[in-house]
Amino acid sequence: MDISTLIGLVFALFAIVLGVGTEFGKMIDIPSFFITVIGSLGATFIAHPSSTSFKIFNIFLQSLKNPKIDNIEALRTLYSFSEKARREGMISLEEDLPSIQSDFLRDGLRAAVDGTDPDEIRKILEIKMDMYEEEQEEKISVLDTWGTMAPAFGMIGTLIGLILLLDTLTDPSTIGPSMSIALVTTFYGSLIANVLALPPAEKLKRRTNKYLNQMRMMLEGVLSIVQGENPRLMEEKLKAFLSAAERQEYERSKGESNF
Repeated sequence: MDISTLIGLVFALFAIVLGVGTEFGKMIDIPSFFITVIGSLGATFIAHPSSTSFKIFNIFLQSLKNPKIDNIEALRTLYSFSEKARREGMISLEEDLPSIQSDFLRDGLRAAVDGTDPDEIRKILEIKMDMYEEEQEEKISVLDTWGTMAPAFGMIGTLIGLILLLDTLTDPSTIGPSMSIALVTTFYGSLIANVLALPPAEKLKRRTNKYLNQMRMMLEGVLSIVQGENPRLMEEKLKAFLSAAERQEYERSKGESNF
């Protein structure tokens, strides 16, 4: 569970509830719910194929997860493989392939062990990166679309409410319900866009970029191993993919373990 996402949701909803106060019940309007929530979901389903649009709630739940993207461990693994390959030969890495958790790194090293040309390895891994990025962008675009459609349907609800208001303006008893639809739908649209759709989409984008950064590091590491590059030189090159905090932790752990 990503604690920052959970805390953010709690803070956002708590701020709204606290701001409305004891009048919160007036913010609940069934017609407004159908116009904004169901309507925006329908438009999102139209915009995307069923293979992704029907998974919109699963995609949202993915933003609540906190998968570990351990660049430090990846660098350690690549460094140890580089040393082993120089000592015992590339074929010696074959016995380590089943223990590698990353499919991307395992595929790259398997190609290396099989004697694949470095240029071909780069092409293979870059295609895998492109496919991963395209898949993630397709998922994220579902939330982006929902975040765009929700305020639009909130505006549609506002227009419906104003039409009903103007049509029955001579009857004072209808002004309140009509204005409720007009304003609550806008509220629902903004709530969906700015709490449930766009922020989770932004988090997934950042997570995708972190995965791609790690993949690039693994790609360069595999190529360095294939080309027989000095492990120390490879290490310095791959450290460029680490953040400042990760580099400090890596150097600290390296000093403690003396690997």
